[in-house]
Amino acid sequence: MRESRIPPSHTPTTIAEEIAPIPDPGPAPHAPRVAGSGLAARLPALASPRYRRFIGGAFVGNVGAWMQATAQGWLVLGLTDSPGLLGLTSAAQTAPVLLLSLVAGVLADRVDRLRLLVAVQVCAAIVAAVLAALTATGTVMFWHVAVLAFLAGCTTALGTPAFQAVVSSLVERSAIGSAIALNSAQFNLSRIIGPAIAGLAIAGGGLALAFWVNALGLLLVALVLSTLRVSQASLVRAEASLWSNLVDGLRFVRANQRVAVLVLLAGVPALFVLNYLVLLPVYARDILGIGAPGLGLLTAAIGVGALTGAVSVALLRPSGGSGRLMLAGLAVGSSALIVFALSGWLPLSLGALAVLGGCQVAYYATTNTLIQVLVPARLRGRVMSLYILTSWGAIPFGNLISGGIAERFGAPVALAGGGVATLAILALVAIRYPEVRGLRASALIV
Repeated sequence: MRESRIPPSHTPTTIAEEIAPIPDPGPAPHAPRVAGSGLAARLPALASPRYRRFIGGAFVGNVGAWMQATAQGWLVLGLTDSPGLLGLTSAAQTAPVLLLSLVAGVLADRVDRLRLLVAVQVCAAIVAAVLAALTATGTVMFWHVAVLAFLAGCTTALGTPAFQAVVSSLVERSAIGSAIALNSAQFNLSRIIGPAIAGLAIAGGGLALAFWVNALGLLLVALVLSTLRVSQASLVRAEASLWSNLVDGLRFVRANQRVAVLVLLAGVPALFVLNYLVLLPVYARDILGIGAPGLGLLTAAIGVGALTGAVSVALLRPSGGSGRLMLAGLAVGSSALIVFALSGWLPLSLGALAVLGGCQVAYYATTNTLIQVLVPARLRGRVMSLYILTSWGAIPFGNLISGGIAERFGAPVALAGGGVATLAILALVAIRYPEVRGLRASALIV
């Protein structure tokens, strides 16, 4: 990859200056605007050839990732027969977010983001290949899965802030909302395809195949990323310390109440909603009685709803949506979680998961866009790392809590309780922070 130089100097700005809307330097050339009123105008991010290559490679990699996630849950349940250890494994995979996200955010603002991402994908591929080999040889044990899940989580934590920042660097500023929504669409299309393939592989006794495919997919993503070029003009100077860079991002969030609320609110579904993914194997085997192929069906239903939600946001809200859409998405999704938790009828369960998937995407895509247009480019990696810290870093605690509750009182109680808690917190936020409810991404793009 071509060497990128960090600018030799950087003129500090005050927090007050950072809070005000400022022009973003935008991506490198070759991301033309799309005129007209047709589909191309509604999906302006696709005007960038670099972005098209990016989501194509990411899609293939995500198919493998969802295959692995589905197979890993089934493997742990088969090895341990314990919902609590399912939660522990997921906690091990998401715990590195707490340890590494803030440092990763600083790195994303200091080094070549694409080179960082390529290295992360290669390391993740090695982890997936080791799990595949252990499974194929029949020597895999629970502690192997837990340790490898932790290492995979480390690669995710190190790469995600750079990944999020790169998305907005591949398109014009006015197309950031479209880029984020389309990225959600490809991610959730892979959520449909990956688990369905994994379910068939598991039923045929091929757990290791899912892990091998993920390893190959990660290498493909690394190859695609190595061919892309983005501007490095917004990187902070290398002479500044990591601690100074980190404090700079923290001060910005603390001084900007709208960003602070968006960042903190992202931790609510991480604590109370997303644990439903960990408990899906319990529903497939013990509550709905549909086995391994049914586990793929449940996960695919989430993907169908999420894909529908992502495409709808991309087409109907190309500018990125609003605070009202964000809050409504999480509220409806929490209600759907309660329905799924208490349902013992497969069609109703599939429908509730589809609604939950769509609302989850609407919430996260809108929140992501609002944060990125509120934050100047030079701080984007650090602020996105704080967002990732709350939206992912709280997941281990949520998984451990829900796994423990499910172990003692049953999975329905664990999930329904989380949905009720989320609705209560949303009501408080809507009343206490009307300025967040009134945010519109289109009005923030300058």
